[in-house]
Amino acid sequence: MFNKINSKPIAVGLVSGVGLGLALQSWLLGIMFGMIFYVALNETDKKKVSTSKKEK
Repeated sequence: MFNKINSKPIAVGLVSGVGLGLALQSWLLGIMFGMIFYVALNETDKKKVSTSKKEK
């Protein structure tokens, strides 16, 4: 009934966003890249879950 929150995409998004924000000296770019990495990892995790459910 309740979905477990996967913290890996959130952590990677935060770390990459803060890292890129510091490297580029622009917090807006850091936030944008962090969100892009979060969405990308979230989509790949969803695909892995859906293919593992089909195998059962």
